[in-house]
Amino acid sequence: MKTTKIFLYYLLLPLLFGSCAPKVMTDLVKIRPASVTAEEVRLYGVGQAVPDTAELIGRVKVVDSGASTKCNYDQVVALAKRETAKAGGNALALTDHRKPSLLGSSCHQIAGDMLWLGDTANWGAGTALALPTPVRDENADRAKSPFSHSTFYGSIGYAFMTNKFYLPQGTSGNPKNGVDWQLGYDWVSRSGFGAGVMYSGYKSSYAYSNMDIKVGLTYIAPQFVMKQKVGRWGIEERIGMGYFNYRESAENVSASLSGFGYSFLFGAE
Repeated sequence: MKTTKIFLYYLLLPLLFGSCAPKVMTDLVKIRPASVTAEEVRLYGVGQAVPDTAELIGRVKVVDSGASTKCNYDQVVALAKRETAKAGGNALALTDHRKPSLLGSSCHQIAGDMLWLGDTANWGAGTALALPTPVRDENADRAKSPFSHSTFYGSIGYAFMTNKFYLPQGTSGNPKNGVDWQLGYDWVSRSGFGAGVMYSGYKSSYAYSNMDIKVGLTYIAPQFVMKQKVGRWGIEERIGMGYFNYRESAENVSASLSGFGYSFLFGAE
């Protein structure tokens, strides 16, 4: 029952994180009556000139709340446009755009000026308020998800078993100490969910009645993979169930035990 609760906890963990929205902060200079919808707010990219007649309504920032996932470029711009329309502005001029990075936030983060540009009915009439075509930051739509990756991994080294191991009297050596190795592959989608496969092995030996007896463990299993970003940390869990085999062998003699085993791995980066 305890294992089931732990499994459900980590299964639901990324879904809980996924419900967190970015943090929106505003600093209003003045408030005008709302006159346009969020979709009608004109967007200016970072560094793009705005008309001299633009009137500053306030400033807005959309930043990572620490566990945000719904924060691609379109989503954070939509939040900033909504605040602009609510404050009575009809244009948003971005002053800063920070893209996701593996060592930083997994979100697009923006800052900008909320502006009033006059009567929107004259925007397309060739007047002094005619605006250039708004631009978007280069490659914003193609920014890579911090979750998406394909990974091959492997390790080998000294290992020891913590379980009890019963040996007949007169044996020498310790089969609980040996060499362990692991190979695997993971694929994770943009959403943070993925799949993989892992192979693990262990080898040791002991001596009994002038015979060198070899001990081997084998485990291979498909895995369900989950990954989340919490601030600057990346957290990844792997849960698998597959084939397990224990084997002892000596000269012309061998014995083995097979069955199903499970694994749970947790890591942070």
